[in-house]
Amino acid sequence: MELTLPVVPFGVKLAEAKAGSISGSSGQADETIAFPAGTEPSSHSLDVSVTPSVAGTILSALQYLTTYPYGCTEQTMSSFLPNIIVAKTLADLHIEYKGDKTELEKKIRAGLDRLYDYQHEDGGWGWWKDDESQVFMTAYVVSGLGQAKSGGYDVKPDALQNGQTFLQGALKKYQKMRPDLQAYVVYALVQSGIADSGQLNSAFEKRGKMSAQGLALLGLALQTTNDNRAGEVADALEKLTKVDDAQAYWPSQYDYLMEFEFDDGPETTALAVKLISQVHPQSPLLPKAALWLVDHRDDGYYWFSTKQTAMVIFGLTEYLKTSHELDADFTADVLVNGKPVLTRKFTRADTMTAAAAVIHLTPDQLAAGENKIQVRKSGGGRLYYSARGEYYSTEKKLFQSNKLSLNITRDYYRLVPGTEKGSEGEKIVYHLDPLSGTLAPGDVVAVRLTVGGGEWRYLMIEDPIPAGAEFLERDDLYEIKDRPDWWGYWFSRREFHDDRAAIFQTWFNQRQTYFYLMKIVNPGRFRVSPALVEPMYQPSVLSTTDALTVEVK
Repeated sequence: MELTLPVVPFGVKLAEAKAGSISGSSGQADETIAFPAGTEPSSHSLDVSVTPSVAGTILSALQYLTTYPYGCTEQTMSSFLPNIIVAKTLADLHIEYKGDKTELEKKIRAGLDRLYDYQHEDGGWGWWKDDESQVFMTAYVVSGLGQAKSGGYDVKPDALQNGQTFLQGALKKYQKMRPDLQAYVVYALVQSGIADSGQLNSAFEKRGKMSAQGLALLGLALQTTNDNRAGEVADALEKLTKVDDAQAYWPSQYDYLMEFEFDDGPETTALAVKLISQVHPQSPLLPKAALWLVDHRDDGYYWFSTKQTAMVIFGLTEYLKTSHELDADFTADVLVNGKPVLTRKFTRADTMTAAAAVIHLTPDQLAAGENKIQVRKSGGGRLYYSARGEYYSTEKKLFQSNKLSLNITRDYYRLVPGTEKGSEGEKIVYHLDPLSGTLAPGDVVAVRLTVGGGEWRYLMIEDPIPAGAEFLERDDLYEIKDRPDWWGYWFSRREFHDDRAAIFQTWFNQRQTYFYLMKIVNPGRFRVSPALVEPMYQPSVLSTTDALTVEVK
């Protein structure tokens, strides 16, 4: 008898998102969320959120960070450090924090324990536990541990000290370190309690070669040490602003901390907001820049990646201390395809609780293609909104630009057992047979994932498995005859989850193959969603395989 399994989403989960704000005594914003043709309508959903304060947008983004399914060094930091900073800020402003404080404490302790476990013998941290130490990752952790300690949390002294030693050594070792990264290292050391005048002076001398992001980090380091030069740096930073009547931002097309091309305007703008909020709290640029950040939540209620979202939260939280958005007195109405779906009255009391109203729409409430969203506001204050439509796609995707490419293929092989004479008698060996026809319960399948393209950093590969299969983690117990070249451990991290394999590669260049084993357990006919590869901090880049069907008899 074939096993009957629950219906699960099929395909690669994708999204289209919009965000914005409405000011004045009344106004309306019109947005469109379009689900692509060929996607299954039953997989469509839409979430719309409205809130009367920046605090509400921050708390929504925190939810994304704390529920992210993976836990590299950066994501571990980004999942709990923003919570510490936001919780303290809200308490200082007498704004009610509605999060589960007991659960938050557990997450913070778990995050700290993971970081201690990931620290390398040289005192540094890499992207994952077993790869090389990186200057940025180490600086991010050292800065975070320093801030956690300042927030009243117990931090292992040797972990912090060893990280500081690594960073100080890096400043001496890498004389040609990028000025932006040097500014961040000095900032991290200052945040963790080491304010070295020589290091500050060296970074300050290179300010002319820094981007807006580097200037913001340098200014924050100086401001933390009560160095008057922070004002000079803030003045220089303000001259780099792109500003109009409504909004202001600091453009950036390269992440000098993690070293890849990317529209990093939100992170750069957030760091600028953080510095200017401390040095020039009455600057007219601040509300315009905060508005730009909230309006550019390109993934709906959060920003492009865990790192970018965390950095924006740091900046907006600092702005929140100076803005005191406490004047809400308006009614918000949300209509989708002309039908009212949400009405909410917001008052000053709601700004004191960082309240947000969220509506979740299911496929039966949505059109298969375009969905017209109207957000209306009547009354005083500013309304912030976001809309995120999610769907599942089985369409094969390849990424190709003028400079870079990325693609992935997936192959299944049946492991066929045989015998071979060895020094201790006969032994079982396996050979790889390209899969054709049906499988049977008990069969072992080798999955090969081949990724090709240009030079990338921080790649993530996700490969769903058939519902009737389970992973074999000890693949080293299977001796493969004529073991192919690609049968190696060329990855930074590999994880097996209930429904998918996840593989991470810190450095990638041109071509790499990965493998894992799974055992067929249940009979049935199983659809397998496409495998995907994407640079984790450049999620607009995505490639997938074809979907496939596996039959087990």
